[in-house]
Amino acid sequence: MKQYHDDSWLKDNRWGDWGKDDEKGAINDLSPELILKAVGMIKQGKIYDLETERFKGMPVWPGHCGFEILSYASPTGRQNMMNSDYDPSYNWGAPGGMLDPKTNKYNLWLNTEIIVAPLHSGTHIDALCHWTVGEDNHWYNGYTADKYCTNFGPLRTDIAKIPPMVMRGVLLDIAGYKGVDHVPANYIITAEDCEACAKWEGVELKKGDAVLVRNGERWPQNDNCPDAGLGISAARYLVEGNGALLVGDDMACIDGFNADGTSSVPDHPQPVHHYLLVQQGVHILEFVQLNELAKDKVYEFCFICNTTKIRSATGMFVRPIAII
Repeated sequence: MKQYHDDSWLKDNRWGDWGKDDEKGAINDLSPELILKAVGMIKQGKIYDLETERFKGMPVWPGHCGFEILSYASPTGRQNMMNSDYDPSYNWGAPGGMLDPKTNKYNLWLNTEIIVAPLHSGTHIDALCHWTVGEDNHWYNGYTADKYCTNFGPLRTDIAKIPPMVMRGVLLDIAGYKGVDHVPANYIITAEDCEACAKWEGVELKKGDAVLVRNGERWPQNDNCPDAGLGISAARYLVEGNGALLVGDDMACIDGFNADGTSSVPDHPQPVHHYLLVQQGVHILEFVQLNELAKDKVYEFCFICNTTKIRSATGMFVRPIAII
C-alpha cells in the first residue's frame, strides 16, 4: 500500500483541475457512464433510508446552535385571533381574511411551522466553502473570504452549486470487519483499516464511488463510540488512492479524535475536513445512518443524494438513500 501518513497533502491540491472558476469540485467527475452503472446495480428494488429523524432536542454538534421547531399557525391559534385588531393578511378569520367565515363554507383551517436550526445537523452535507484555511481564510479553488464572503454567506461553492448525485455507493463497515457492534470511543480509522475492510467485504473500491464508513454509532443516543472517525490516512486512501467523489460516515464530525482531543495530525483541529473540502474538493456527509445496511451486509448499492438549493448555505439537510 502507498503510504498516506506524510504531510504532502498540505501542499497538493486539485485547484484548477476543473477550471479556475469551478464550484463543484470532484463531483464534476460524476459522468453519465458512472450514473448508468450505478442505476444498473438496482436488482431488488429495496430502499434503505440513510437519514436521521429531526426533532426538538435532537443531538447537534456543540459548535452549532440547537434545533428548534415552532408552531406558526394552528386552527385554534388563528381562530382566537378573530376578535383581535391584527391585520387580515395574517388574521385569516377576520372579515376580509382568506378564512373569513362568510366565505369559508367548509371551515378550513391549517397547521404551519417554522424551523430555526443549523444546516449542519442530522444527516447533512458540507459545502466546499464550509471550512477556510490560512491567514487569507481561503477554501477550495482559492476562493477567499475577503472577496467572496457576504453578510448572507459565501458566494462561491455554496450548497446551491451541488448537483443531484446518483452514483455507486460502497459501505466500509469498519465495526463489522473488526467483529464488534461499534469501534471504541476515540478510535481513528486508518488507511490500513479501510483497505483490510474492503478485502474482508469482498468489495473493490472504484473511481467515482460514494464511500460511507461505519463506526457503529447509534442515533439519537450517540454514545457508542464518541469522537471516533476518520484519520487523514484513511481520507487520503479513499480519495487519492481510490478516486472517491463523496465521503461520509455515521458520526457528528467525520474527523476522529483521540481522548485528549488531538486529531490524526499534530496541532491540526480538523485535518480530514481540511483535506477533503479544501484540498480535494470532495464533499462530506455526516450522521449517515448505516446500521441497516451493515445488518443486511449490503456493501455495494446505488446511492442517491440530493440537496435543497439554498444560495450561500455552507451545509444542508439531506435524505440519502441506498437502493439494491
